[in-house]
Amino acid sequence: MKGNRGAVCGDGALFLISAWALETLVAHYGDIIKIPCNRGAPKPANLIFTKWKYVRKFSNTPNLCLLIIDDSNITVMATDEYQGRVSIAPDFSLLISSAALGDQRKFTCMRASADDIFEYPVHVQVLKPPSVVEILYCSWCQHSLICEANPAANITWYKNDQVLVADGKEVIIITSVNKHHETGLSSTSSILRYSASKRDVDANFTCRASNLTSAPVSFLITYPPQKVTLHVTPSGPLKEGDNVTLRCSADGNPPPSRYIIHLKVIMVEDSYTLTMVKRSHSGEYHCSPADNSSLLDSQTLEVLYLDISLNPSGRVDRTTGSSLAVLLQTNASGEPTVSWTKNKARLTAEPQFDQLKFSDSGLYECEVAIEGLIRRSSFILDVQGPPVIRSVDENQEIGGKHKNLSCEVEGSPKPSIQWSVNGTKEITHADGRVTQTLTLIPKENLTVTCFVKNHLGQEARSIDVSSGIFKRNATGTSVLIDGADAVGAVVGLILCALTLAVIYWIYWTKSSQGSWRTGENGTTEEKRKLEEEQKAKV
Repeated sequence: MKGNRGAVCGDGALFLISAWALETLVAHYGDIIKIPCNRGAPKPANLIFTKWKYVRKFSNTPNLCLLIIDDSNITVMATDEYQGRVSIAPDFSLLISSAALGDQRKFTCMRASADDIFEYPVHVQVLKPPSVVEILYCSWCQHSLICEANPAANITWYKNDQVLVADGKEVIIITSVNKHHETGLSSTSSILRYSASKRDVDANFTCRASNLTSAPVSFLITYPPQKVTLHVTPSGPLKEGDNVTLRCSADGNPPPSRYIIHLKVIMVEDSYTLTMVKRSHSGEYHCSPADNSSLLDSQTLEVLYLDISLNPSGRVDRTTGSSLAVLLQTNASGEPTVSWTKNKARLTAEPQFDQLKFSDSGLYECEVAIEGLIRRSSFILDVQGPPVIRSVDENQEIGGKHKNLSCEVEGSPKPSIQWSVNGTKEITHADGRVTQTLTLIPKENLTVTCFVKNHLGQEARSIDVSSGIFKRNATGTSVLIDGADAVGAVVGLILCALTLAVIYWIYWTKSSQGSWRTGENGTTEEKRKLEEEQKAKV
């Protein structure tokens, strides 16, 4: 929209100028101000020159030229506070660096062409976000903060994002409004006087004007130590052989530079490390600032310990039938737990031996523990005695000719095993027992003896072995047919038949010769009875 026509500044000529309505541009303090010419519209085709100027109040020359652009030549004419701060953008926008409150004024872009002259005025408003300056009024009790902002605004103070309300005692807020001596623009200052205490350590204070918030500010608050702490590292139960560090600290600001740690009868400074602690290190320890012994903290150290004594230990040799007492003694800082194993297998109770057997031989271990502290001890028991044959058995393969004889023996030292016959031998060991298996093919019935001995004694046991084999009868039942028994039965039958034949021949011979006479050997009845008896014998 065009306005009144006026004169062009600085060239001594008078032109009629078309002026457009005043626009407002908002800039931020310290930024680059970019003021577009004619809202950034393209330049006319017949443009002669472009000139930027501004209005300066309370001056004899209210319209001051900043620069002129003519045929791509830029002439900077600024000689006041804009010297070195103005430049031109490719689209003929005016650039002003480091925006300040004094830049709040009217700037005009004037374009001259062969047809007319146009002016495009822009009013610049500079906003300044709140800034905080810390002013120390007293070294102990109060701090004052000044918060400045433009334009004038209501300023609110915050501590850790919580609104501070003036109470006239600990929180005092003084607000004032001042105007700039050149621009007449106002700025607001707010002074916070705050009585700081220990609880305000690391607190953040901010002021807020409109929707702009200042950077946070922390008070440097000093106060004497009120609490001292003795730190023990590592924490938790200590075992003999551990290392532990004692360190003293306090909450003052600034904290004490020196401490005293009381280690029973000696004193050290700041921190101390106990290496390879012993049970004698158990007790109460104290620490305090070097300049304030009344401020004290203490910690009790308890060093766990565990001693064990096992009787017997090492290698133990005993004879069968004797007794052995096992005694485990403990000396500990608490009630320990005890567990036993034999050959790595867990036992339900402590081993006791009233009458030792070969099977009692083995490695016995005890484990005693208390809160992570573990002690172990062991003994090896070897029960010795003359060998004892537990069994001699026969096992024949069904349908085969081989027979397996086994001799199971207990004894220590390990006994030797011999058989009374030759054969293939195989030895196995299990649970302290030795078993030797003899494989043979008997040609006849025989008695086989197992002989065992060591330097403490010897023993023998026999077993009868037949030469028979198993066969199936008509019903499918296995029956043993012994070769020797079969031969004996046949011979017996033959002998029996021969005996009967001889008796019959004698009887027949005597009968034919008339050897039996009446009255000589009895009556006729007696003869008859005798003949019947002879027949019965036959």
